[in-house]
Parts: sequence; structure tokens; C-alpha cells
Amino acid sequence: MDPSKISLAFYSDEYSEAVRRYVIKELHFTGSPQEAVETCKRESDRYAILVLDGETVVGFFVLHGRAGAKKYTNNRKALLLRTFSIDSRFQGKGYGRRTIALLDVFVKEHFPNTDEVVLGVNHANVAAQKLYLHHGFADTGRRVTGIHGEQLVLSKRLGRK
Repeated sequence: MDPSKISLAFYSDEYSEAVRRYVIKELHFTGSPQEAVETCKRESDRYAILVLDGETVVGFFVLHGRAGAKKYTNNRKALLLRTFSIDSRFQGKGYGRRTIALLDVFVKEHFPNTDEVVLGVNHANVAAQKLYLHHGFADTGRRVTGIHGEQLVLSKRLGRK
């Protein structure tokens, strides 16, 4: 992995085959990128984001506007990070860390009115909790019930440009 080649980009149909071939061995903590892309096409406040290493899709997540974020925060300027995963074939190579490190700049550039990113992480997904907490997210103390049980609500305030 060359960190300078890692980038975040909005999904476009040119990547449909790569998303179709995306591998997640364990869907217990996240959703399928294929299903998420279809939902994003139907809902105007959901944005499918690709993690690219050069031109190779190595990760995926969705940024969801107020309709999604309101379950996690009262902040009307927050986005919800959801369905985050790294393709199983590329895990363990630092792509997750690099993605979260790039998130602030991407959100500030494309969603300039956003001042917070929130997410729900399953209480049993300790590896993900460590990743988020290490990269500036904080446990709000709030808990919500997700599809697979209790989730910790984490938040990251974004600084101004």
C-alpha cells in the first residue's frame, strides 16, 4: 500500500463491477456495499463513498445526512458514517486507518456545512471501536439498538477550515 495512492471518491457506475465483486466474509457488523449503493440511489441524503488504492476499490462506506444522523445526535449539521468496511481481500494492510484519517478532509471539502460525524459501532466490535477512538472519535455515552444489538454512539467534531 502506498498511502499517497489512497483516496476517497463518490461512487459512480464505472465502479459497479468492482462493488459487485466486493468481498465481506463477515456481514455481522456491516451491510453489503451492493445493497447500500442501491439505497443511496433511492435516497438523496445518502452518499456511497469508495476507498480507492489507485483505481482499485478496497473499501466502502456511506455518509448519511440528517435523516440518518438524527438517531445518533441532535446536531442538525452532523453526518452519519455507516456501512464502513474494507474488502476482506485487503484487510490488515492499514486501509481502515488511512480511510478514517482521510475522512475529515473529505467531509470538509464535500459537505462544508457539516461540523460532526457520528456513527454507531456494535459493542462487540472492539477492533472497530479502537480504530475510531484512535482517530479522534469519542464515545458520547449514548447507546442505540442496531440490527445486531447495542451500539456505542461515537462522535467526531470537525474543525473549521
